[in-house]
Amino acid sequence: MTPLQEGLLGTIIILIAIFSESLAIKIGYLDADFTSRLFDAAPPPETWGTMFAPARGFERYIAYEMLRALATHLGAFYLLGAVRDKWAAARTADKRQILSRGVMNVLFLAACGYRGLMMWRGWYVEAGWPSIPAALQHVHSALTVGCTATEGNWMTFWKSSDGSGCAPLRFVPQTAHERLYDYDADFQRLSVVMFAFQWKNLLDSVYFDDGLIFVIHHSVVIVVSLFALHPFSHLYGSFFFGVSEVSTTVLAVVALFDAEHGVEELERDFPNTRLVIGGVFAVSFFVVRGIIWPYLTYFYCRDGFRILDNDPDIHSRFLVKLFMGGLLTLSVMQVIWLGQIVLKLREELGGMLSSSKAKAA
Repeated sequence: MTPLQEGLLGTIIILIAIFSESLAIKIGYLDADFTSRLFDAAPPPETWGTMFAPARGFERYIAYEMLRALATHLGAFYLLGAVRDKWAAARTADKRQILSRGVMNVLFLAACGYRGLMMWRGWYVEAGWPSIPAALQHVHSALTVGCTATEGNWMTFWKSSDGSGCAPLRFVPQTAHERLYDYDADFQRLSVVMFAFQWKNLLDSVYFDDGLIFVIHHSVVIVVSLFALHPFSHLYGSFFFGVSEVSTTVLAVVALFDAEHGVEELERDFPNTRLVIGGVFAVSFFVVRGIIWPYLTYFYCRDGFRILDNDPDIHSRFLVKLFMGGLLTLSVMQVIWLGQIVLKLREELGGMLSSSKAKAA
């Protein structure tokens, strides 16, 4: 095909991906009320099971999300073909493959990050906090202080057992069991999307021979996102599957500039852009994964140990331990990656200073 033909085909495929939901409903693949039917209410307890039962009923939607990711990948590949004769970074099929996979990853990760932020924003508006520091203090109090309700509705001021006070928060329940088993429709859908997206990534990693570490990562996330449908860990999952992906989105962009795993022409032609994006990633990683991640990991594991110790309604001791073990493993990896980022920043800044001194001399 000519570059023009590839560009037109890519545009058509991207448009199909964008309007795919309405198209799927129109042709009868998805029901018109599939959103409310699948996500408005928690699945009945008798369907939860402990293994693959949570995925029952979501099969069509999972396949739809996988096809949408595939269409995004394919459409970006052909769209880049339109400029293959004018842009060195898109000259070969291999380079266009790297870029198009990057586009798919950035878009889907950004969508997950956005959904997580919108969940947090909704809670922020609902609570009526005057500022972010006030919100942080209130949430911390809700997580750390055992509150008991006084008379009135849920907005009534609550008194804690130690004499201090904290207003109740609907979205931060007061017991470990409720915090881990509370249902959230937005997260339920996010978890299904993540399940489908990671299956696409897993298949890509096997096909393109990305390496064992990527296969393991995608497999772990697939397992966790499946078991989250019980429902389980929705409150904390709003961060680990949602907000944390904000920094991962920036990482996916930075990876495209990497000479080894990305397209070397991007690093060569846009060195300043790469530095700016790298700086944004370093800051986002430090805040999101260096501060918020371990903070919520502590409370998640605390709640996990509590239900393991004295909760007769725990759905699966094995899965609770699996979630906690996986999270702690990822947390150790965060520390290692944070150290690598600091070393990389020192290297980059050292190179910039050396270059500036050479020019001055």
